[in-house]
Amino acid sequence: MRPIARLKTLTAAALVALAGLAAAALPAASLPASAQEAPARSGFDVTAERIDGTWSLETRADGTYLLFNEDFSTASGPDLKVFLSPQEVTDVRDRTATRNAVKLGALKRTSGAQEYRLPDGIDLSAFRSLLIHCERYSHFWGGAAL
Repeated sequence: MRPIARLKTLTAAALVALAGLAAAALPAASLPASAQEAPARSGFDVTAERIDGTWSLETRADGTYLLFNEDFSTASGPDLKVFLSPQEVTDVRDRTATRNAVKLGALKRTSGAQEYRLPDGIDLSAFRSLLIHCERYSHFWGGAAL
């Protein structure tokens, strides 16, 4: 390995190690509550239609919420619903998207911030993906891995 390439590799490894030490030294209580629960995700992993933006899960005193952030946008479509699914997002198909899924509600709008309260007592570990699905035509719009 050339000396400059080796130096770059060592520098990158040192930066990764320092970042890990800093994260371990930072007490969780100093992080915002939403960051302690689940960080925002960037983008959607699988899309049949255009979906952009980020989302997060947030626990509040009155329950857990799925938040689509201000940068969220998607193509318009009929009867779009938001689901949590036990399927891996890469395994979801048009006709199987809602199988054993929990409907959180109708997509409130195609852009901007919005939130969906999860049912009380839901076990998030039983779900693998967040989906947007057109119920009327059984068309999988897109989704993200949880």
